[in-house]
Amino acid sequence: MGIVGIVVNPWAGKDVRRLHAPVGHTPDTAKVGIVRRVASAAIETGAEHVVVARDTGRIGERAIAGVDGSELLDGPGTGSALDTRRAAAQFAELGCSVVVALGGDGTCRDVAIGWRAAPLIAMSTGTNNVFPAMVDATSAGTAAGLIASGAIAAVAASRPSKVLDVTITDADGTTATDLALVDVALIDAGHTGARAVVRADSIRAVVAAMAAPASTGLSSIAGRLHPLQRYEPGAVVVRLGAHGRRVRAPIMPGHFDTLTVTCVEHVGDGVPVQLDGPGVLAFDGERDRLLGGGATATVTARRDGPLLVEVSDMLMCAAQFGLFDDPEADDGP
Repeated sequence: MGIVGIVVNPWAGKDVRRLHAPVGHTPDTAKVGIVRRVASAAIETGAEHVVVARDTGRIGERAIAGVDGSELLDGPGTGSALDTRRAAAQFAELGCSVVVALGGDGTCRDVAIGWRAAPLIAMSTGTNNVFPAMVDATSAGTAAGLIASGAIAAVAASRPSKVLDVTITDADGTTATDLALVDVALIDAGHTGARAVVRADSIRAVVAAMAAPASTGLSSIAGRLHPLQRYEPGAVVVRLGAHGRRVRAPIMPGHFDTLTVTCVEHVGDGVPVQLDGPGVLAFDGERDRLLGGGATATVTARRDGPLLVEVSDMLMCAAQFGLFDDPEADDGP
């Protein structure tokens, strides 16, 4: 239908980790400029319409003021993850060709919860940015416009990302489900608190779908022990304790901790990994769910997540097929 959806998390890059480590952030004024450049480039490249989810920081509203072909999409306005999840679901209902998300790992996770198979351009503006990438806004908007216009199919420069599906079974037998895109961790804590994981000695186990040595966050523990790339099958399971191999890893930007690892293993797609309570489950670096005594969480890696668009590959494909030529020009090479 030629529609590009844009969602921006106004709270991305503003969490408590800034009190514990030398972490920078992307200010709202910069996010306004990013959204505006994405929207303008998408329209320039052939998108019929750009829909920007309304946010509590009014970033989207300010960004598209005066941009023809764009409009705001109303949502719950809670200032929480619910806003991004609902926006993603609305984008699916509208038939958006592609979603551009500004945020960190948690923001991308919220998009996947709202629309699991979303064609996604993930732009990094968060704290630990393992899933999203640093992408030029004009290039991101151009790639989105190419997809929305039908000039290039999203699958031409995209691959389905992995998802860690989580089934939580309480002691009384009741169940609930959740997911992560980067990692699921079991934290030794009795409450979710400020959500961000800042204490290395509280980490009991990590299941990482992406384990890059160059990453920062909980997945960096696995990345420095058993690297696993974004599209490789399965997950890396790391269990920590009092005795074992000691490794240094940055669970926050610019801050390193020593962790004691008792076990590291690679499991394939579809192989369940059990985490036993009590504790708190952290999804993509944020503490989110209490896991009571006698409760379990079963984590399974699957490759049916958001269709992640590689912007540079998309633009390379367009250049090779001459899609940047001026259609009104009289002649050309």
